Amino acid sequence: MKTLVASLADNKAALGRRYAEWAVSAPTLESAVAAAAMAQDELGHSRSTYPVLKGLGVDANEDGFGGDKRLALLDDELPDWNAFIAANLLVDGVLTTFVASCVDSSLEPMAARARKILQEEGSHRAHGEAWARRLCRGEDRDAFVARLRETWEHAGRWLGPDDDAELTAALQTGEVTRDGPAQRELVRAWLVDLLAAEGVAIELPELTWEGWDADRRRWQA
Repeated sequence: MKTLVASLADNKAALGRRYAEWAVSAPTLESAVAAAAMAQDELGHSRSTYPVLKGLGVDANEDGFGGDKRLALLDDELPDWNAFIAANLLVDGVLTTFVASCVDSSLEPMAARARKILQEEGSHRAHGEAWARRLCRGEDRDAFVARLRETWEHAGRWLGPDDDAELTAALQTGEVTRDGPAQRELVRAWLVDLLAAEGVAIELPELTWEGWDADRRRWQA
């Protein structure tokens, strides 16, 4: 779990920063407030997760800014509101699906944090779903779908290939309760159904593993 937990914390720190950057430029006042609240949540989740690494014997950064095991997508600012919502749906969605698989983890410190994190993630999902419906009904629909496909290229790979050694080992020891393919399919099916309800079909790209950095759990084209 060392690399998985480190990458979870690093990605939450990065996601928090990217959300915060939109807190003053979101398209509506309500969404600006939501972006600020979600940023605060993600940074808090990150800071509460780093101590799990200390329990695993790993030096961890606990200042809330994170290390380098983040998705390449989060290295820079999210370029537009479509990218923000795509990250809200897919980056946040993949990370939350992993956290949900840790609720009954044999690694009790992670299980305790997972339960607390999930209490706060419901509002993130509701925000992403509401904006997805809105964007699917607007003139910018095609650009939004394109952003979702781009974001899936990064977020969908975070769980690693189907035979990912770390996730497989974590499953065998009871540290997670779902394997990578099952977690990935939950996110994919949810997104496809969400868009289908608005009459929008999306085909997510087939994931390949050239350019995959297992140590940092990130992909770069």
